[in-house]
Amino acid sequence: MTDTTEPLVIVTREDQAAILTLNRPAKKNAMSDALLEQLIAAVRHAGTDDDVRAIVIRGSGSCFTSGRDTSQFEQAALLQDMSVDKAVDIFLEALSLLIETPKPTIASIHGMALGGGQAMSLACDFVVAERDARFGNVEMAYGFPAAMNIALLTRQVGRRTGLEIAMTGDLYSAEQYYKFGLINRLAEPGSLQQETNKFVATLTGREPWAIKRTKSTYRLAEDMALHGALNFGNQLNQLLRLNGQIEPVHSHNDDVKSNISGTVSGEN
Repeated sequence: MTDTTEPLVIVTREDQAAILTLNRPAKKNAMSDALLEQLIAAVRHAGTDDDVRAIVIRGSGSCFTSGRDTSQFEQAALLQDMSVDKAVDIFLEALSLLIETPKPTIASIHGMALGGGQAMSLACDFVVAERDARFGNVEMAYGFPAAMNIALLTRQVGRRTGLEIAMTGDLYSAEQYYKFGLINRLAEPGSLQQETNKFVATLTGREPWAIKRTKSTYRLAEDMALHGALNFGNQLNQLLRLNGQIEPVHSHNDDVKSNISGTVSGEN
């Protein structure tokens, strides 16, 4: 059951990117279970669509998302009847899917991404945000540790910064998060879509197999000791060179290769 006759996640296509728009503007795109169900289905479908090379998540109305819909947690939850599990499992599934889908995921953020909304931005591979967007573990202000955010922050920023974000519950600007390394591109207010499109065009312009392999290798390397990660990378390089099976790619990537060659030549 959904809480609106309109789709809670609007799915559109822009070139080779699937655009998933959270669509509860009157509720600041608070993520209900019904919305998360639609989001999960949309991400899964985009992940298996050969015409899709990137997945963008954005919000309708005034913001990206204010976080989880807390009105769903008003009833008591028990361990014995699995109601606790049901209350959190769907959000875990959504975050895990964004991390594990082989295609690059981009959070395009305006307004705010708070609590669970911040966690969703951290689960995406990349973030493009307007300079005046706001982020934060606001649950902490109500005495509730933002555990999902904590797990994701430990993999993206240093301990002191991550612990401060998680523990204080303060609001941070997109410019601050950009300096922390939590945002890839900043957009001027009103130019978020253009800046997102430029970044997405770079990703979709690369060979899909290389993007997929890079994401999976990076994810594996994050969980390995350095020596093991280097050896894994070396084995991958050997496989890619096996019998000269990589054929030259003639596409718009040639412009990038030409620029690289010109830069190297200029240094010699």
